[in-house]
Amino acid sequence: MLEGYLLCSDYPQSRETGTDFMQLDSVIDILQQLAPQNGVNYTALPYVALFKETEQKERFTWLYEPLLIVAFQGKKHHYLDGTRYIYGAGQALAVFMPMVCECEVVEASLEEPLLAIGIRLDRHRLANLLLKMDSVDQSSRKLDSLNMSGIFSSTLNGKLMATISRLLDVLQDPVESAILGDSVIDEIYYRLLLHEQGGSLRVLLQQQGQFQQIAKAVEYLTERLEQNISVDELASSVNMSVSGFHRKFKEVMHVSPLQYTKLIRLNKARTFIMEGKTVSEAGYLVGYNSPAQFSREYKRQFGVVPSAT
Repeated sequence: MLEGYLLCSDYPQSRETGTDFMQLDSVIDILQQLAPQNGVNYTALPYVALFKETEQKERFTWLYEPLLIVAFQGKKHHYLDGTRYIYGAGQALAVFMPMVCECEVVEASLEEPLLAIGIRLDRHRLANLLLKMDSVDQSSRKLDSLNMSGIFSSTLNGKLMATISRLLDVLQDPVESAILGDSVIDEIYYRLLLHEQGGSLRVLLQQQGQFQQIAKAVEYLTERLEQNISVDELASSVNMSVSGFHRKFKEVMHVSPLQYTKLIRLNKARTFIMEGKTVSEAGYLVGYNSPAQFSREYKRQFGVVPSAT
């Protein structure tokens, strides 16, 4: 639990105490109040959710929409293409495009559950904010180091953590959530774009190069999950050669286009089933015309048949 404190070297000193840190215990208390149940806890803001896990979990697959997840207690690991992404107290996982990850909860208990906040990343809202930033300060366009991955985990700086903590404080009051919530989210977006790992997100939003083409291909696919779209069609949709598309897609998304298509369909189908749709409806909605094939591939992916979800 970071010894009860979150050190914030660039967070302004408190006038009352003169300290340069904010106490983490009070933030965890807020999280415990706002997230009383295990799993996902929704908030007064539709694009913010809180996560609580009270026990360790072995690896499982999960579909992440574009999201910033920040942990305040506990630890979780994510795996993509042999790479492990870690986030624990004071760290975050940022996913810029829909991705399927293997996850495991490695630190969580009833006494000290994993506690985290998830903030949906709205691409259009981020793009508008970046345009405003560029009009005020051209240096925001400079990208000294660029990680072309669509996912990263990192320790967050003090200003970003302080803003997220302020959002939690606002969420305690429905009136403050309605009046102040959007402005705090904008500040979180702003500080994320300035983060040292935010270069890929800025390139995506500025519609530069092949990274943007992969983002458009992912959008093309996710809007047509019920159709049988080939890799050739995906490459053609963004005016790339099949070989070039395959290579760049794997670099950004960490899986091949064919693997990604299957993973995104099966995980979306699982979501539909959990929301109450029948197995046949879920399979049809993600492009499976053969119930037998859908059941076979679903069991291969998740270890159980769809009806046992």
